[in-house]
Amino acid sequence: MVKTKQKSNATFAVLDAGTSKLAAIIAEINKTGELNVIGDAIQESVGLRGGEINDIEAFSTAVGNTVQIAEEKAGITVRDIHLVCNAGHTKTHIVRSNIELSDAKISKRDLRRIISKQNDLKIDEARSVIQQEQFQYILDGQSQVQNPVGMFAQKLSSDVLITTMRTSSVANMKQVLLQNHLSPGHMHHGACMSGFACLSEEEKDLGSIVLDIGGGTSGIALFMEDKIIYTDTLPIGGIQITRDIATVLSISIQEAERLKVFEGAVFMPVTEQTNSKNFRSEIPSKGDNFILSGNLSDLDTIILSNSEQIERHLLNSIIKTRLEEILEKLMVKLVKANMQHAAGNRVILVGGTAKLTGISEFVSTIWKKNARLGMPKHISGLSEREDIDPLSAALGMANFVQFNSRKEPIQLQTKTPPFGRFGKIGNWLIENI
Repeated sequence: MVKTKQKSNATFAVLDAGTSKLAAIIAEINKTGELNVIGDAIQESVGLRGGEINDIEAFSTAVGNTVQIAEEKAGITVRDIHLVCNAGHTKTHIVRSNIELSDAKISKRDLRRIISKQNDLKIDEARSVIQQEQFQYILDGQSQVQNPVGMFAQKLSSDVLITTMRTSSVANMKQVLLQNHLSPGHMHHGACMSGFACLSEEEKDLGSIVLDIGGGTSGIALFMEDKIIYTDTLPIGGIQITRDIATVLSISIQEAERLKVFEGAVFMPVTEQTNSKNFRSEIPSKGDNFILSGNLSDLDTIILSNSEQIERHLLNSIIKTRLEEILEKLMVKLVKANMQHAAGNRVILVGGTAKLTGISEFVSTIWKKNARLGMPKHISGLSEREDIDPLSAALGMANFVQFNSRKEPIQLQTKTPPFGRFGKIGNWLIENI
């Protein structure tokens, strides 16, 4: 039984439901408007596969245990919770609405008219709106207008960013929360929320790609002008890399995971020059997760638990092959949406698999963009934690809630737009940004 203390009106909870780990935080907004984490918990996740629920009872139990640990640390019991997840094949669309103006001077009544038109979109039962945000207004073709009230025009258009998930996935996630006597608030995508935690204000404004390589999924989110303009997910992540190692080397999953974390690294792609017999590829002495005391060679040997020896090159080739697949498939999605150049030249890596040594350089080479490891910005209440990376998405959601507290929670956001007319987001971005 959690011994409760008086709960502030500015106190709220966040759950990050990942395939390999669950992370919960309880935060409060202090008198100066800053966030303070008063309780947190990180536990192993069960009942999810590729971000989707495949055992609702096991997942529900794990969620309840994780939230309870955070409650015990905070000394309060929560009833409402905001959710971060990679379920439901999350998509972001830009939807444009238009109205003709009877009076050339735009009034607040005209804004209410166009917002009403946006909210009157047809409902598609297959997908549900989880987030809706005004992007820009257009006056007679003049784009990027933020506040048109008092301006003159004959035609007023409005672009709104709408993020959707599969309705069934939303319903299943809500059911798990309800089983634990938790009322769902905002719901959002993992890569998007990690971006709010790890990107600088300049990176969010000028354009950046957040690449979230987690345990069971790899998500991507594009930021521009402080808004999320695109997101997508692959049901492939670090777990698949671990399984590849276990299969090829005929070892247990546990040993494969240990090898991946402590011995594995990612090298640059092999070229004709580096493919010569005399070439010795070197592991970077400074990795994304540690600094080696000296350089290790790709041709060094590793001793397995069964005393068998393998070349480090074999282990790293297994890791590299799966990572190449992930990067290639995500780039195909970006190209298909015409988004490969929309967010500029910055890539920020988050997620557990993003800690592999050499991955930043590897992504930079494959995608021809500058990549760095994302670190969550400092937040009060977590100064004693040495490693807060697993809390990145939850902290990002806390930041999101802090600045979007007046927006409708997920249970009220059920309208869904038709996608046919507005599917080619990239064409619009090229014309207007």
